Order: sequence, then C-alpha cells, then structure tokens
Amino acid sequence: MSFKLIKGLHFWIGLIGVFVFILTGQYMHHEYNHLKDMPDGARMLFRSGHIYFLLAAVINFVMGVYMIRAHARVSQVFQMLVSTLFLLSLFFLLLGFFTEPHMDELLRPYSRIGLYAIFGGVVLLFMQSIFDKKV
Repeated sequence: MSFKLIKGLHFWIGLIGVFVFILTGQYMHHEYNHLKDMPDGARMLFRSGHIYFLLAAVINFVMGVYMIRAHARVSQVFQMLVSTLFLLSLFFLLLGFFTEPHMDELLRPYSRIGLYAIFGGVVLLFMQSIFDKKV
C-alpha cells in the first residue's frame, strides 16, 4: 500500500470516527435516556467505551495529519505495524462499546484488545524513533 493511501486512510477513518463518537453519544442519550437509571457497571462500561473510541479516532486522525514517510525499510515496517494496530483499535473499541455493557460480568474482551493495540502502536512508534535516530 502506498504511503499516501495509508495516511489518507488514517485521516478519513479518524475523522469519521469522531463523527461516530458524536452519534454514539446520541445513541446513549436517546436509546438509554442518557444512561439514567442504568446499573452502575453497565453505565461505566458505556461511558468508558465511548471515551476509548474517541481516543482511537483522534489518534488515527492525528496519524493522518502528521504521519511522515519513513525512508528506511525497517521504519516502513514499523509504520505498517503501527497503522494496522491503530486502525484495528477503532474496530475493537466500537465493537466493545456496543457489546460489553450487555455482558453478564464487567468484562472488556474487545476493548482490551483495542487498548492493547493502541499501547502496542505507541511502543512501536517509540522504537521507530530510536531506530531512526541511530540510522
């Protein structure tokens, strides 16, 4: 995949993600009366899942704005891994938003994957910055 395509994908997916964040807020407001009279556990899962999704959307948007083409082959591999992790995080966090509040226990199977993907992407970006300074 070309660099421009990946950068554009981050930009548009991130921007769409911000709008989805707004829509999920409306969903909570209209479908669940802004989470009033909801058990604490489910309300916590909805709200945290909502803000986690915004985190992933903003990270992708920023990647689409500030991502710089890597020249070294190893750095390009890091960029592809980071891009994949950040894009996947949005999917898992949105899946978690809609499914986890309805689970019997306070489990975060999908959000956990999304948050680990963000953390892994950040670690890989840090490793790439170290590698780029040595080259």
